[in-house]
Amino acid sequence: MKKPNLLIVGAGGVGAVTAQKAAQFRDEFGNILLASRSSAKPQTIAEDAQNRWAGQGAAPVLEVRRINARDVNDMVKLIRETASEIVVNVASPYCNAPLMDACIEAGAHYIDTAVAEDEHTENSPAPWYEQFEWPRRPHFEKKGLTAILGIGFDPGVVNVFCAHAKKHQFDLIDTIDIIDVNGGDHGKYFATNFDPDTNLREIMEDVIYWEDGEFRTIPHHSKARQVNLPEVGLHKVYSMGHDELHSLPRFIPEAKRIEFWMGFGDRYLQVFDVLCRLGLLSSIPVEVDGVHLAPVRMVKAVLPDPSTLAAGYTGKVCIGCDIRGVSNGQDKRSFIYSTCEHQACYEEVGSQAISYTTGVPAMTAAILLARGVWRPGTMVNVEQLDPDPFLELMPEVGIGWTTRELPLDGSWPIEND
Repeated sequence: MKKPNLLIVGAGGVGAVTAQKAAQFRDEFGNILLASRSSAKPQTIAEDAQNRWAGQGAAPVLEVRRINARDVNDMVKLIRETASEIVVNVASPYCNAPLMDACIEAGAHYIDTAVAEDEHTENSPAPWYEQFEWPRRPHFEKKGLTAILGIGFDPGVVNVFCAHAKKHQFDLIDTIDIIDVNGGDHGKYFATNFDPDTNLREIMEDVIYWEDGEFRTIPHHSKARQVNLPEVGLHKVYSMGHDELHSLPRFIPEAKRIEFWMGFGDRYLQVFDVLCRLGLLSSIPVEVDGVHLAPVRMVKAVLPDPSTLAAGYTGKVCIGCDIRGVSNGQDKRSFIYSTCEHQACYEEVGSQAISYTTGVPAMTAAILLARGVWRPGTMVNVEQLDPDPFLELMPEVGIGWTTRELPLDGSWPIEND
């Protein structure tokens, strides 16, 4: 069987991890190409990957190209010139729509890690996938092309966890609480773990969650709870709108409530609140001395580049799904989760754990697509696919996972070292 050529678009923190993992598992693919609007970043990543996985003098493991991912014509030309059969989009969510259109026209399979966004629109109505992704499903299906949506960690692996729970653990799912806690410390006064433009925007917008058959909205940081998670301990988490909430209700319709929770420290919230109150997190452009600029872009320009945080990052992350339902006629509560250590990720691929936990799932999906295991020939959200091959392969690619049964009273009797 001919190995498919792989095109990775995006050379930020997640793109670097995805490229490193592609180089590590290069026997699964034909040629591997890393493309970005920057020419310097892909070259640095390629050189690092060469040293880690092949060595000097060996055949290059990655080729690099400069490309504008928002230009459909340029992307079509690149896909065709390189005979790329699988395109992994780890660029900005603003690139999703043009990259999907390019794949449809050029005849390539498509993978991304986040839902598409309109750069200058805030608080889009739910479900977000109805705006850009789902209307393109018929075009992928007509050509027999696969598009796997949102296969980072959250969204992504958490969707797989839900599919696994539905297939193997529960006869009926009642509630799903997706919990994301970063117990690490990067040593900076204030920084975001991935693209500030996207990261700060998703925190600023109104919270959307699913309950009793409809999407509901509350102000950001208006609902909180305490959790005690494996390896990261006790944290306060806040309800937050997030990508996976916009597909899970469609494919797990019996769930009465689906909600996403993220941990934030006091200092982070204080700085965030000041920026938000001053209007500096808005993606709506304002005019300054004749120049139109979204305020959040200015904030992004003065914050640390997330890719520079890795070297000094300590601690761990824990991300998982607290699921309640019924199994064999009995009430049941299960926590399915993964943990990653920042320092271990840095030693392996030069990344912090936030980028690692997004890049590894994307590459796991790419391998399954290359093998023909995950290749439905249409557009799918991750929870529509068989979770078993993915959860078997992901530990080999770099991230393990665990299930713990928890008390029905909602407590977290988890001992942490």
